[in-house]
Amino acid sequence: MIPPKSMLNERQREAVLHTEGPLIVLAGAGSGKTKMLTSRIAHLMEGCGVPGHQILAMTFTNKAAAEMRQRVEKLLGAPSVLSWGGGDFSMGIPEIGTFHSVCIRILRREIAKTPFSRPFVIYDDSDQLHLIKTVFEQLQINEKAFNPKSIQIAINRAKCDAKEPHEMDASHEEGSIFSRQVKRVYEQYQKELLANHALDFGEIICMTYRLFRDHPDLRKKYQQRYCYIHVDEYQDTNRSQYLLLSSLASATLGGHQNICVVGDEDQSIYKWRGADIRNILDFEKDYPGAKIVKLEQNYRSTQMILAAASYVIQNNRSRKDKRLWTENAEGHKVIRAQLADERAEAEMTVSEIKRVAEQDGRAYGDFAIFYRTNAQSRQFEDVLRREKIPYQLVGGLKFYDRKEIKDILAYFKVILNPFDSVSLKRVINVPARGIGKTTLEKLEQVQFRGGHSSPTFWDVLEKAAEDSTLTSSGTSKKIAKFVELVRRWMSEQPKLLLTELYHLILDETGYIRDLQQEGTEEARSRIENLEEFGTLLQEFEEDQLGRFDEETQKKRRLVLLPIFIEQSTLASDIDQLEGEVSSVKLMTLHSSKGLEFPVAFIVGMEEGLFPSIKLWEKTPEEDIEEERRLCYVGMTRAREILYLMNVVVRRIWGNVNYPEPSRFFSEIPRDCLEFKDFSQGLPQGLSQRLPQKFQSRPHSFGLMTQVSSSSAEDWVGRPLLHPEYGKGTVVATEGSGNDQKVTIQFIKNGQRKFLLRYISSYFGS
Repeated sequence: MIPPKSMLNERQREAVLHTEGPLIVLAGAGSGKTKMLTSRIAHLMEGCGVPGHQILAMTFTNKAAAEMRQRVEKLLGAPSVLSWGGGDFSMGIPEIGTFHSVCIRILRREIAKTPFSRPFVIYDDSDQLHLIKTVFEQLQINEKAFNPKSIQIAINRAKCDAKEPHEMDASHEEGSIFSRQVKRVYEQYQKELLANHALDFGEIICMTYRLFRDHPDLRKKYQQRYCYIHVDEYQDTNRSQYLLLSSLASATLGGHQNICVVGDEDQSIYKWRGADIRNILDFEKDYPGAKIVKLEQNYRSTQMILAAASYVIQNNRSRKDKRLWTENAEGHKVIRAQLADERAEAEMTVSEIKRVAEQDGRAYGDFAIFYRTNAQSRQFEDVLRREKIPYQLVGGLKFYDRKEIKDILAYFKVILNPFDSVSLKRVINVPARGIGKTTLEKLEQVQFRGGHSSPTFWDVLEKAAEDSTLTSSGTSKKIAKFVELVRRWMSEQPKLLLTELYHLILDETGYIRDLQQEGTEEARSRIENLEEFGTLLQEFEEDQLGRFDEETQKKRRLVLLPIFIEQSTLASDIDQLEGEVSSVKLMTLHSSKGLEFPVAFIVGMEEGLFPSIKLWEKTPEEDIEEERRLCYVGMTRAREILYLMNVVVRRIWGNVNYPEPSRFFSEIPRDCLEFKDFSQGLPQGLSQRLPQKFQSRPHSFGLMTQVSSSSAEDWVGRPLLHPEYGKGTVVATEGSGNDQKVTIQFIKNGQRKFLLRYISSYFGS
């Protein structure tokens, strides 16, 4: 059975009808790949007489798998005939599920060939981390020397690459202390997993692959069962998934080669999760003679949006040659907006949402705001909340609900009121200072001995700091150090601005240092949120003090802390709207994949932020290309109206930065763009926020400015202050013009080499 011609275009039909041999379907954004896939499965069953149980379809999310099953049911006109694929081989149903769900079922069926003697359990990320910490104790590894989360990431990365512990040396720098510890922990961790009859997410795929690798008879059994294999989002597969699929389909291993992979290399944005774009780029090498079908007709976006996105992605080298087109209306030009700063960006984005919603009669659910990092959501949340516009954060916590923000607010509350036991208990061991759960339980027992006349928890802490009999000598010293820290902050607080108090807390607790040492994506995101919190404090101070003379400012500084705590608490406690409320969606560009909206804003399009690269260092081209793919994904989420926005001034850690507009702007022809100067018509005072030197600055579409030519001797000996590496001096130069490089000797970070054009702004006058 194949749907009528009216339901499929010519290329979709071509893919559906090609049933024998390897097939790669390059499905551009919004080109109807799910319709093609489900039609192909229905055609195999109804038109070709293939028993359902011989068909396998794998994707990455339960949601995608559920949608695929529902669509096949609808095409076959037989609801509920499909399942998750459990059961015996005799069942005439396709097996449709995620990689993990399919592999779990195989492992449970074939448990006799696994290392397990009884049913296994699945460990999530937190279970995995707990087990790694247990291994640390067994191997007597100090958590302060090696962060367990960093080891966890290294183990998970190895499993993405299907590497076992004995293979780890080949993938790490020889002699690395860290890599040796990873190998030690990985080896013991695997033993503990088996002892616990447990699998983590990575091991589910790896163990299934190893069963097929080590048991040719089992591999042949499943090759004969899964005669037709379908893989959705093939560009997102990692090495272990690739090897698993090869075990079933590759001719070199006796496979039938009836494998249909569907994907878009232009939407490969998960390298940081282990996705390997080479899997889709090299498919024809792995399967010689494979048929290639390109789905290039886009059903989602207007011609103008599609053209702009296509011009951007064509700058990537690692891609196949395909060009999207559409029969949709030409539509609006892409709106290119340049704002004064991040506050103006948020104000005008929300202003445009209100204007377009009212003018076009649109619901708030028609709008989405995309950004590169989670920390950017705060400005937009503040304005949406103030304007009483319902919003929803997709794939993340609201700003004030994030752990690191709640931690800092708890520190602020303790400084203002040390008798706040809830806040006190939250931060007493954050970052870890050796005052753990057992100690807290002992102190609570001391606190509640007095019944109704019990002392406060702060009183007990002060007593424990002086009396080691309440805990132990070592713990008493740790408590005393914490108590002294809080007392000193309390005495300093009236003399300090909130930003100064904030940085004092971060410095003296080592909060940022701990996150930097952790080195995970999550830790980097937390640091970005803390950067944004610093900007929030600076804005609050400007609002509270900027209108007053020096004498009044001194008086108002005394009440900044209680006012800020009150405002932030109200902001975090605002009731969430219940029910099916139409709301503006806020999300990172990574979270936007697979979604679509009539109106979309991509904000923060500046060098260093998006693309997210270190401007002062040479960035691998493959990283730039992944950022460009992310831009392409964001642009193609928009159906009718697309805004691309950047600011001239952005504050990070309280420092004023003047970023260049994103290089992606220069890749879009001007006839696709409509420039809007949103500095006109802003709320009173907002248009004046742009620094004087930029008020007459031409709106730039280009890349970074060229460094003025000067001789090498002019730079040697010059000092600079780098935002990441601190103070340093130029000790050598090489090259010339735009490729001129300088070697910097930093006081605390040794020598590093940079392209001069990226760091020229860090030199003093």
